Amino acid sequence: MYSKPTLNSRFWRITLFLCFCIVGADYSSMTLHAQVQPSSNDQQPAQLRLKNGPRIYSEVDSVRISTPFNIILVTPSDIEEEIIFPDSSSFPPSLFLSEASYGTAATEDSVQYTLQYFGNQDLRLSGLRVLYKVKEDTISIVVPPLRLPFSSRLEPIIARGDSLQLNPIKPNFGFSNPWLVVLILGIILVGLALIWWYYRSRKKTTPAQQSIALPVYESPLQILQTELEHIQYDSTPQTSDAIKIYYSRISNAFRAYYEELYGFPALESTSRELINFLNKIAEPTPIIENIGGLLFSADRVKFAKFNPSQEQIRCILEDSFTCIDLLNERHKRRLQAHKLEFEQLHGYPQNPQLGDSLP
Repeated sequence: MYSKPTLNSRFWRITLFLCFCIVGADYSSMTLHAQVQPSSNDQQPAQLRLKNGPRIYSEVDSVRISTPFNIILVTPSDIEEEIIFPDSSSFPPSLFLSEASYGTAATEDSVQYTLQYFGNQDLRLSGLRVLYKVKEDTISIVVPPLRLPFSSRLEPIIARGDSLQLNPIKPNFGFSNPWLVVLILGIILVGLALIWWYYRSRKKTTPAQQSIALPVYESPLQILQTELEHIQYDSTPQTSDAIKIYYSRISNAFRAYYEELYGFPALESTSRELINFLNKIAEPTPIIENIGGLLFSADRVKFAKFNPSQEQIRCILEDSFTCIDLLNERHKRRLQAHKLEFEQLHGYPQNPQLGDSLP
């Protein structure tokens, strides 16, 4: 048997060893807790807080051609970030996205897609990604794949053993002989043409030939004389304005005569230009002096504010009638040629006895 002192010392050594073990275990656990604690606060990486990841599921167990069905995509949103769900470009071409409805909860965000399938194989959605924008970083999480079997309306028929033979197409309506239709239409058209010709022949009347009234030639010299006679019949002007009008009428009458007879723009020309034209066509000196005096007297009254006497007013009209006699003698052949040109222009019967017109 061991002695009592030996047993006590061994007991105390074992007790001391156990105490050191307990203290070491507590210290290691405290150190581990201190190392793990920072990763559970708000500064932990977003990848750890998104450990559950997005989920996708369908409200139907199979797809059919053009039949709308819904797919729901759920993702956690327990951190402050911007979530970007897949859009229509993320789906295969055989899927048509008709509507997308978004929803938000306390810890999750979701989107419901309304799709239509235009394929003939089982539908498999894979590679969809959800983007999370955290501060200046973007995290892409792949959505779990989803498989939906393709269902055809012919499958129940095949399962029942029914025949898939199509019914025969109903034949087109058979028309009668087309030549008979053409013959009937021809008879109708001929009858309508005969009726139209009959009524047209009854209403047709020979229109009476209407003679075209030819314009009457009026000699430029006769027009000049008539205008001077009208001026003579008017009362003698008394005021300065009336005198200006009086002289202008006489001057314009002679200007219009030469413009009509020779085609010279006398009404728009100055008195000096008209006198030069008279010299060019070799008018006699008495005519040039007489007409020149009339023109310059009218210019003095209109532009120089000359106030003629009653005797001068009477004399200028007498000189005008004297000039008419000179013009009639000088322009006899020219007036005949002017009349011939007028008749030729308006379609008068030609008279071969008339001589050629003067230049």
